[in-house]
Amino acid sequence: MKQKTSFIFGLLLVSICFLPNSFAQNSSQWHLPDGAIGRLGKGSIIDIKYAPDGTHFAVVGTIGIWLYDARTYKETALLTGHTWEVSAIAFSPDGKTLASASWDDPIQVWDVYKGQLRTTLTGYVNDVNTLVFSPDGKTLAVANANEILLWDAETGVQQTVLSGHTGSVKAIAFVGDGRKLVSASRDGTIRVWNILTEQHESLDVTLNKYADVVFSSDGKVVAVEYRNIRKIELWDTDTGQFLRTFRTAESVDAIAFDGRMLASSSGWPDYLIEVWDARTGEAFAIFTAHTWFVYALAFSPDGKTLISGGGNGALRVWDLETGENRTTLRGHLNWVGIIAFSPDGRTLASGSSNHTIQLWDMKTQQSHTTLEADAFHVWGLTFSPDGQLLASGSSEEVLIWGVHTGNLHARYQNWYGAIAFSPDGETFASGRFDGTIRLWDAHTIHDREGLQNRTILDEHRDSFNSVIFSPNGETLASAGREGTILLWDVSAVHLRAAINGHEGPITTLAFSSDGKTLASGSWDNTIRLWDTETNMLRQTLNGHTEGVTSVAFSLDGKTLASGGGDGTVQLWNPQTGQNQGGLTGHTYEVNSVAFSPDGRTLASGGADGTILLWEVQSEALEDVNGDGCVNIDDLAFIATRLGHVEKENAADINDDGVVNILDLVAVAKAME
Repeated sequence: MKQKTSFIFGLLLVSICFLPNSFAQNSSQWHLPDGAIGRLGKGSIIDIKYAPDGTHFAVVGTIGIWLYDARTYKETALLTGHTWEVSAIAFSPDGKTLASASWDDPIQVWDVYKGQLRTTLTGYVNDVNTLVFSPDGKTLAVANANEILLWDAETGVQQTVLSGHTGSVKAIAFVGDGRKLVSASRDGTIRVWNILTEQHESLDVTLNKYADVVFSSDGKVVAVEYRNIRKIELWDTDTGQFLRTFRTAESVDAIAFDGRMLASSSGWPDYLIEVWDARTGEAFAIFTAHTWFVYALAFSPDGKTLISGGGNGALRVWDLETGENRTTLRGHLNWVGIIAFSPDGRTLASGSSNHTIQLWDMKTQQSHTTLEADAFHVWGLTFSPDGQLLASGSSEEVLIWGVHTGNLHARYQNWYGAIAFSPDGETFASGRFDGTIRLWDAHTIHDREGLQNRTILDEHRDSFNSVIFSPNGETLASAGREGTILLWDVSAVHLRAAINGHEGPITTLAFSSDGKTLASGSWDNTIRLWDTETNMLRQTLNGHTEGVTSVAFSLDGKTLASGGGDGTVQLWNPQTGQNQGGLTGHTYEVNSVAFSPDGRTLASGGADGTILLWEVQSEALEDVNGDGCVNIDDLAFIATRLGHVEKENAADINDDGVVNILDLVAVAKAME
């Protein structure tokens, strides 16, 4: 036995030396929820802040705070722990500490270089809009509702409460050496506070309560942005004197101001970033590379760099000396509305509310292609059965893409996002807002004349959300806002049955792999399972609390997954109706769920801008000898079969066609 053990561990040592780089943990593995095996996307972008020493910058997102090295632009940490969305962050003057606050959590203080929580500030902390460190780093000022709280940054002891504002405080900054603090509030006033006496005086500036306010880092100048009237004003906080006005091209979505430079972003139709010299008022640059709204801007401390974060998931780094887009950092996503696996399971497609479709390599868990969909929301995604084409549907149009080339093959206007290929690839179904379904000859996708219409199905009285073919292709099911499921005979082109039962709009449909069960999900919070031979209700599943958005059957039909507006993924036994447990990890609603073709992975896409991957296989692949546990005997089982290439070999865990060192490593990892 000792010899066998030594032999096995010797093999393991050799295998570890030859592990490919893909086994090294990357950011898609950081702080995963319990049960998740991967994360695609870093969440939506909310805010960006540079560290005063210029070594790091932080990106506030929907799943936490990402820290980046400002020289390499590589992720250094993901800070998580808040139970609500992060509302404000602040770096200490030396850049070594970061404080973060959310709407209803204690303030958390982080060690930037270790990426670890250092301490938590507890007490009366609620509705925090902004926070800032004093110039010496010893005090943290917190704008909490209509008060300003001063904390000892080292001990976490609350020192002072500055009261006087009658509306929530929107912005604060220390002035000069830190003996004074300036604040702007929704009560329409800007006040200057003496920290020692706790007294204040108001500047002769009247703010619109809806205006956004940003102070320069030294607190001596305030920028006031009037979104609806396209202007930004600068005021001197010492004298209350008006300095100058900047006129923006469109309504402003975000501003950045460091006392020297001023930048603003505008939305539709051009998505501009305008930069001015704040001291002279002269226009400095206009950047136009973003294709969607820019929600966050930040200047580097040396004034040479501007970072912009857009809803299209891109962080763009601008060189202010040359005007060039120095680099673009991708990975952040906006609202993920729909996901779909390719037939071979190697690619996952995701559609977002930011014009884009991402194609993800499931082996590396990295996006390899971005498709510009030119649509506000991508509602539908479906691969052709041969995996060569990808169709995307939105409220404006349907686009047909080449999966391997990324080329757009066809564009069809005035369709709706409910789309599907038949299992044999012969027919393409699409829906419209007027309630009609069109069946097209899929072979004519590449024709210059466009898709050839086969027939129109028009029994729906309202728009619908889902169309799907049965596994044998003989039936098309459709459902939508009216709460009725229609079953169509595809070959005879007639309505076979109408099924009623839901008390709200139906959002999603899914057939089991044998076609005998149809699952429907609705905003009435229920999932209903229907017998497709009798069209009778078989089960009603209750578990979601805020509407069912998506349902999907596993390949073997033993598991039904559902996503909901409550942010959870629920797993069900469709035979008994028993809830097998929930998967939690998304911070907003789950919009789409999909099983990989091999049934080993469940993907869920959420409004938090991430796709989570879950391992849902009931039996561990690594238990190759089938004794119910993964141990050294499984290593021995594989070792005696190294080099075997037989099909369906249990020892070939990663299913690459040969039993090799990688299979040994998989078992070793499962034994941890």
